[in-house]
Amino acid sequence: MRYVIIGTSAAGLAAAETIRQRDRQGGITLISDEPHLPYSRPLLTYLLGREVDAEKIFLKSHDYFDRWGFEPRLGAPVLKVKPESREVHLEGGETVLYDKLLIASGASPRLLGIPGEDLAGVYTLRNLADVENLEKGLPPGGSVAIVGAGAVGLKAAEALIRRGNRVTLLEAESRPLPHLLDQTAAGLLHQVLTSLGVESHFGVRPVGLMEKKGRLNGLLLDNDNTVTADAVIIAVGVRPRNEFLAGTGLDRPEGIPVSPFMETGHRHIFAAGDCACAPHFLTGEPAAYRIWPAAVAQGEIAGANMTGAGRRYDGILPRNSISLKGVKIIAGGLLEPDGKDGEVFNELDRSRGHYRRLVFQNGCLVGVTLAGPKAADAGIYFQIMARKVPVKDLPVDIRSAAFHPGKLWA
Repeated sequence: MRYVIIGTSAAGLAAAETIRQRDRQGGITLISDEPHLPYSRPLLTYLLGREVDAEKIFLKSHDYFDRWGFEPRLGAPVLKVKPESREVHLEGGETVLYDKLLIASGASPRLLGIPGEDLAGVYTLRNLADVENLEKGLPPGGSVAIVGAGAVGLKAAEALIRRGNRVTLLEAESRPLPHLLDQTAAGLLHQVLTSLGVESHFGVRPVGLMEKKGRLNGLLLDNDNTVTADAVIIAVGVRPRNEFLAGTGLDRPEGIPVSPFMETGHRHIFAAGDCACAPHFLTGEPAAYRIWPAAVAQGEIAGANMTGAGRRYDGILPRNSISLKGVKIIAGGLLEPDGKDGEVFNELDRSRGHYRRLVFQNGCLVGVTLAGPKAADAGIYFQIMARKVPVKDLPVDIRSAAFHPGKLWA
């Protein structure tokens, strides 16, 4: 059996190792357009902020591929997949044949689509090459504008402050992490940004990038104001990497549709991770929920099913966390209840920097936000959501101010 996997990050590696555990003899080829050993993308901002050394971000040792019996194709971008002949065409002319194929190609940064994005001094932050480019091009102590107050933009802001840069953060929505946090939690996060020295502007969009002598000089905003900057990092989200699937029906802008078995519309082709549209655990709605644990879980399911296991993926229970200046926020599930039978419980203790927000739907916990010291208790709330336990059946009231996770299933 010839297994081919496009992508060597969370989903691809999880699938490859699962396949090898179930099939000791099959050939497994791992393809990546990056020349490096597999590394942790979540650590890139820590590398940028010089909190970790470069060697600390790599997930595997130099003998990894040999030990597992994998055939690597590193630094080999995929040009096209031909399902009818089961071929993967690589840049450079090589064609790789497969019996089973996994698309785990991840995602690429979105750009703004405004004039000036090709100027020197304009960066994204998605892969190791981006960090290397920033290291070469960032002026020491210079001013940097970050467009986008998602997780990448916020962690990049903290990293650049650590480096001694002046940082301006621009966000089109009214608050940081707008799709993850409510106004109260986002307000706590904004306070942390201010204490770091980040100048934040919300409800504004860049409409053009200004140039001086062929290099970025600033940004023109939609409110007619300008922001001077020596560099800009665009962090406004990502899009699935599926351009090499043109003509197959799988290159959809929202991501590759998959069944609960991580199968695509083409027999023998599976998809997992940031490029795939898998269902939400609570709503069943398919979307690309791009978080590392979900990619690993999907990769394991896809790898097992490529060997005939017939395992079903129950869906993603979104969970995100961010830590800035020692303040941790964890949020997951649904931000708002859907329907009449919904309830939101809030508890704020500003003196301790603690915030707890619970979302209930049809008598079950479906969303949680924790900020401050009690963020460490997040695991028990996610267990309750994952088990879909009606709150009336719990031995204690989780809304109580005196609630402690140790009182549940002790």
